[in-house]
Amino acid sequence: MAHILLDGVLVATDFSLASSVALHYAIVIAGHFGANLYLAHVIPQHAYGLIPTDEREPAIEKLRARVEEQLDGLRATSHLVGPPHEVLVDHGDVWPTLLAMAEKHKINMTVIGTHGPRGVEKLLEGSMGEQILLGAQHPVLMVGPACSAASAAEPRLGRILYATDFSQESEPAMHFACYLAKEFSATLFFLHVVEDIWDEPLSTGIQGADFIRLRLLEKHWVIEEGCTPELHVEFGQPSECILEVAEELQIQLIVLGVRGTRYPRVAAHLPGPTAYDVASHSRCPVLVVRGGLRAEK
Repeated sequence: MAHILLDGVLVATDFSLASSVALHYAIVIAGHFGANLYLAHVIPQHAYGLIPTDEREPAIEKLRARVEEQLDGLRATSHLVGPPHEVLVDHGDVWPTLLAMAEKHKINMTVIGTHGPRGVEKLLEGSMGEQILLGAQHPVLMVGPACSAASAAEPRLGRILYATDFSQESEPAMHFACYLAKEFSATLFFLHVVEDIWDEPLSTGIQGADFIRLRLLEKHWVIEEGCTPELHVEFGQPSECILEVAEELQIQLIVLGVRGTRYPRVAAHLPGPTAYDVASHSRCPVLVVRGGLRAEK
């Protein structure tokens, strides 16, 4: 995986603080890679679904005009003068509409802000961010509410944490972490969390860094040349450990792998994967790479 293609970045906005911060990260990434940037908003069905059918089209046009005014204001305050960008506005079911936008414009990365709904709210309404995370065919950069509250004026990607359970789904995320670390001249950290004290390395006393090296060899995972991460092993619940280590090491980007699903809408109503749990509470953005993705040579 000598090269990862990032020439199309889509940032979805609902005009919340989280999506505003997500836009700043999208600008940094698109600007660094010279990528085309797409600022997208989907007018959800509930905004016009109760309007009589014969009155729906003019109502949607009014909503579209209002959204475009909001987008103009967002563009004016988000330093979008420099990066080439295009505004996309549509209406309908949010996730399928965003997916169609991504496919049409050959998007390599989607950037979203998420409110991180939990508990009963998630069970009843689901999570749009999680639908995108589980259904996207390309990496998704998620900016959660804690990241929005802690965000600096200038997003930085100088300290990157890649967390792995050594599953097949987490390997593509390793390559993205290494690639981004080299691109942004960032310090890179590898983290493996052990949940069971009877598992290695705790059961054998092997040093954490040596354990990770051995697992990489066993899996035949090759770290890119010129990439020398610091290796860490922690014990505990994965999402909690990842967040604690990220805070301790002052991480500015977390990279995680996730297993995709054919039914992201259903999955979004259920307890989420570790990646979504981390993104919902992290004070920095979380890049989620779906297992099975391949880099462009």
